[in-house]
Amino acid sequence: MSLLTATRLHLCSFGLLAGLSLAATTAYADEASDQALHKGRWQGMAAMANLYLNDATPAEFMDAGDKEKSEHDNYAGALAFYLTAARLDPKNAFAAYQAAAALSAMDSPELAAQYLDEARERGFWQTVILKEDDELEPMQKDPAYQKLLQAAEKNYPSQAKDAGLAAFSIPKGKAPAGGWPVVVWLAGFGTEGVNGTNMRADLVGEKAVLVALNGTLKRDNHQFMWQRQSVEPTEQAVAAALKKLEKDTPIDRSKVALIGFSQGAEHAAHLIAQYPQNYSGAVLLSPGGFKIPFTVQKAKDKRLVVVHGAQEHESNLQLTATTEQAFASNNQVQSHEHPEGHTFQDDWRKVYPGYLDYALGL
Repeated sequence: MSLLTATRLHLCSFGLLAGLSLAATTAYADEASDQALHKGRWQGMAAMANLYLNDATPAEFMDAGDKEKSEHDNYAGALAFYLTAARLDPKNAFAAYQAAAALSAMDSPELAAQYLDEARERGFWQTVILKEDDELEPMQKDPAYQKLLQAAEKNYPSQAKDAGLAAFSIPKGKAPAGGWPVVVWLAGFGTEGVNGTNMRADLVGEKAVLVALNGTLKRDNHQFMWQRQSVEPTEQAVAAALKKLEKDTPIDRSKVALIGFSQGAEHAAHLIAQYPQNYSGAVLLSPGGFKIPFTVQKAKDKRLVVVHGAQEHESNLQLTATTEQAFASNNQVQSHEHPEGHTFQDDWRKVYPGYLDYALGL
């Protein structure tokens, strides 16, 4: 029996049990509830049908599967999308991997193991995701999981060459006599930091260079993060970026400010706490992440702006308070709240430039 046939039989059994239960439930339903039921069943299949009808890409099927899990906790539905993506793109290792994770969450370890093997054969490399995937936690001692982990660790270096990569946006014209002030952007979890160079015009205009970095760990294509418990790799990435920048244009080392969002803000806070000699200040937007403790806090007379949203999760609000307390006694700390949640505030183009001027000492 082929893997696809086995999966179809598994899903057919699931559907048969659901159908029998559905028949028993609706035997006594009135016409209105029966119509509502049929409408609900169509809506459940509509996303798949619409993707097929519109010749959707494998990536779009993957996104639909992720949505089924995150918004509806529907692993069977997510599995259908992942299997479709894997069939449409025979080289898509991540689609096979996501199918395995969904099957593991559905307590189908034998099928999950087969798809782990398929992900390995397709060249899976996303070791950062694999190691933290709670859906696959029951499979961690399975030989298929261990083989996939070994292969992913071997494949990772060639795929993660852009981890910690820096991009620069330099104002036009001649640099000031002392060199350009520099703003270093540390992006949030799961994003691609180098895309941040397009914010220079909004954040600092023609007053400073913007350096944007990818996180030092690569999760997936165009998705990065920073280390969970150490900012040393982050400091090394920033130092390498500034060294490279100086080969292209003069910079003012006394005016280097950090700006970070979420996990990037947490790392920015610890960079200035542990390496204060390298930074004039920081703008910390909605600190969040893995709660690195402030065991080291050397910053003194630094200019910091801490921003949070009123509707953020309690854990982020606690981290914001902890961050402010860490710097309060020996530094110049501003605290600002906006009415939104864990996001850039609506009027960020108006207020963030002023925060950065303060952090840079302009």
